[in-house]
Amino acid sequence: MSMPIILIVYYAALYDMKHCKIPNEIILILISLGFIQILFGIVETNSNALVITTNALIGLFVALSISILLYHFGLFGAGDAKLLASLGVFIGPYNAVILIATSIAFSGLLALLRLSCYGELRPMLTRWYDSVKSHHYFKPQKNTIAHSAVPMGGAILLATVYCHFYLF
Repeated sequence: MSMPIILIVYYAALYDMKHCKIPNEIILILISLGFIQILFGIVETNSNALVITTNALIGLFVALSISILLYHFGLFGAGDAKLLASLGVFIGPYNAVILIATSIAFSGLLALLRLSCYGELRPMLTRWYDSVKSHHYFKPQKNTIAHSAVPMGGAILLATVYCHFYLF
């Protein structure tokens, strides 16, 4: 993965935090850049085109499949799923799984940070404790931070940078 890709993910994260949406144009740009990168990689290294292209397509398919499954369970938004799938073109199937897992971990950390900044971490933990104790889930109140969703774009950006510098 290269710095332009990280900058595009950075823009997607900022847009997601502001509008709670990731535009489809960003996804198309990333997928296009991924296949251009594959084409240049094949030409520069005289590698087997079928292997490189297959790895990118499988990375896209694996990341999209996992993301759609997590979207179905309400853990991701549709834009988040598409953004992670488009990054699968660059990193391949195995690293796509690592990127998704890291994104989920960073999302949880960002949610905890957001709750603690608004002073709602302790009430949330108390609500969870009461829910476990009574075997009944108590939903958060509508006017609280715990009721709203965390924009996943920031977590995907953090996971992308982390994976780029430490794992890939």
